[in-house]
Amino acid sequence: MDASFKAIIVGAGPVGLVLAHALQASGIDYVVVEQRAQVPPEPAYALFLWPHILRIFHQLGLLDAVEAIGQPMLESIHLSAQGELLRRGQGFGELLALHGYPMMLFNRGSFAKTLVEALDNGEQHVKTNKRLSNIVSHEDGVRVEFADGTSENGSIVIGADGIWSTVRDHMKDKATPGLFDLSPNPFEAPYAGVFAKSDRIQGLVPGSNINVYQREAHVQVFTSETEAQIIAYHRIPASKERTHFGQNDAEDAAKSWLEVPVAEGVTFGDLWKSKTAGGSANFDEGVLQWWHWGRMVLVGDAAHKVNPVRGAGACCGIEDAITLVNALTRVLRSDPDPSERDLRQAFIAYQYDRESASRLWMDVSRLNLDLSTGPSQPALKAARIADMRTLPLVANGPILDTLPFPEQKNGFIPWLRKPKSRKSKDKRQSRL
Repeated sequence: MDASFKAIIVGAGPVGLVLAHALQASGIDYVVVEQRAQVPPEPAYALFLWPHILRIFHQLGLLDAVEAIGQPMLESIHLSAQGELLRRGQGFGELLALHGYPMMLFNRGSFAKTLVEALDNGEQHVKTNKRLSNIVSHEDGVRVEFADGTSENGSIVIGADGIWSTVRDHMKDKATPGLFDLSPNPFEAPYAGVFAKSDRIQGLVPGSNINVYQREAHVQVFTSETEAQIIAYHRIPASKERTHFGQNDAEDAAKSWLEVPVAEGVTFGDLWKSKTAGGSANFDEGVLQWWHWGRMVLVGDAAHKVNPVRGAGACCGIEDAITLVNALTRVLRSDPDPSERDLRQAFIAYQYDRESASRLWMDVSRLNLDLSTGPSQPALKAARIADMRTLPLVANGPILDTLPFPEQKNGFIPWLRKPKSRKSKDKRQSRL
């Protein structure tokens, strides 16, 4: 690729760092800028990755490094509010058999550290303490200005800066009126709750996904060798209030779940009282109608938001990253210095490819939580049927078009997308 084209990635979360690796593998120059002082920030909560995302890491040559720090998910455990065992599920093993890759749980801190260290010259490409203050577009590119008085020049700006995206705010300010929701929160939350992490205590088995069912509420616990991640949900009147998934005082909000059993001899309160970090937040949902403007484009939570019940949020963002890089690779192959019009066409193709899948992940996650808290809860049979909708989403997960990948793993369900080989490209050209 032409070295003059450069992507400025705003946000060094999981999506931004995978995007950096995808750009690097595709020969596209980039820089990642992060407003916080370190990558990853503290506290670092858990991260779920589905099988099609592990496949992406395999293609990028990162599978061994990532699997070394992750916890394979082994069993789902379903309990009543009184602690009665309703069902033990082996769905995680089925996912491995169906797709060839496991579902895994990660600590975001270890995950980010691994990805940064695996970048070529990562210390030059990832810059911290860069709080965005302005984006100036001109005919040949963009200049991103920061509060510390420095700036970065590039060809495009990619907003991987989360649900309260600063890049999105600048897009709204510069776009034609009517394209963007101008309210402080473009999403809406039908659920709120608390979340925390603690050291794993005796009675909790690593690789477990524990679900406790209550009317109008739901509790989840995910376990690794060292940690337990806990989330509690309850229904609220639909809210557009801005809340932050960070550490805050949530003691009053957690009181109603303290006595809920999550394992034999273990309650939610045992984990909450020993937490190393925690807080409360609304669980926003939604898909924006417009993901780009000019030379700016959004990925991940900046463009769409799902509740965390299925662990699909980061996965959707990583799928965005791969799809966007494919779109950029195609346009750069035609013109190493694309115009804003050419980039707009690439961004349109990217959003078209990703919008329906993002919406379906959101719908399935919402249905799962509605079934878990509704009048028919625990609704385990209905939820299992609903789970079937995720299988084609996983099988159709994106992969880098131009990076050879002969060693991919396979399961009973074939992968629908594969790298485009030079041979097939030459064959198409010979027919013209």
